[in-house]
Amino acid sequence: MKLGKIHAAVTAGALLALTATAQNNTPEQASEPAPTAVIPTVQPYSIAPAPDPLATAAAVYATYQSDVTRLEQQRFEDVASIQTALNDLGSQNHDQLSRGWLAYSALIASQDPEFRAAVRDGEAYYGRDFLVRGLQNDVRYARTLHGGSAAVSAALNAGAADAQRLQATAQTVKQQAYSLQSYGWAKGKLGDSGALATRLRADSLVGRTASNDMTTAFRAPDIGNVLSTAGRAGAPSIWRNISGTADRVRVANVGTITRGTRRSVAPGSEQVADKIATLAAYRVLGSEQTGPAPIQGAMTESQTSGCMNMANLNLQQCIAATHQHFEVPFCLGEHALAEIGSCIAKVSN
Repeated sequence: MKLGKIHAAVTAGALLALTATAQNNTPEQASEPAPTAVIPTVQPYSIAPAPDPLATAAAVYATYQSDVTRLEQQRFEDVASIQTALNDLGSQNHDQLSRGWLAYSALIASQDPEFRAAVRDGEAYYGRDFLVRGLQNDVRYARTLHGGSAAVSAALNAGAADAQRLQATAQTVKQQAYSLQSYGWAKGKLGDSGALATRLRADSLVGRTASNDMTTAFRAPDIGNVLSTAGRAGAPSIWRNISGTADRVRVANVGTITRGTRRSVAPGSEQVADKIATLAAYRVLGSEQTGPAPIQGAMTESQTSGCMNMANLNLQQCIAATHQHFEVPFCLGEHALAEIGSCIAKVSN
């Protein structure tokens, strides 16, 4: 383990400020009995544990994936079902979605036992606060730890599986755009498509909050067991193993699962991989105790966010050019699904 590298990442300094106040008592004052000290009574109270910021962010990405699952399993039966899908997928904020994907990737990377041991060794050697400052100052450090590359590779495998799922679902949805042309209701006029695109733009600036179901699932005690199988060969899609309640989070049969191909970081995506590893280290150390600044800084990443923003803009432009209801699924498949999948896929080889 390359513990020595952390010294270059942290500039340590200590500043002590000591103040003293002298009180001069007169002889008369000194002879007076001192008043009886009143000991304040402290009432017992409880503080709810702070929510895990990584699990909270990942739940946003999980909510998007739950929308994808519905499109995988259901067909458009009427105008309302098309509009529901458009409202759900079209209201995603690119920054929130990319942060959610990074957080989800970090949760997977944090399951690697060798990486977890290396982070704990660093904590024991340097102290938790010192190590956190080092991770914050040098985003590349975490990936150099023992097990760091394997941990990131596991996250990239899961991302590649998600990208393939999005591409496959996109094809299914776009095929419906063609088959729906035989239905009278689907050939109806969409209305003011320009106004609809403008509303989608406004909604995407606000973003879509994580569903209660996915928030509950990602805070479940055994969510780590599910995440440890994400993207592995022989494992079913993780998004079919996660449901809304903690007692229904299903763990795949590990006897049929292998690690599969070890993916590498694509050229130009090293910073994304570094941030995944850094966030994973924060998770091992206890992300709910790390503080918001280091975690938010590591979750801020321009490559994936910018790509997802372009996908949102392309979706809005596509909707603005539509005239009939059956055209909307094509826009969803092309931009809200396939293009988002491409943003995730380009991070790995």
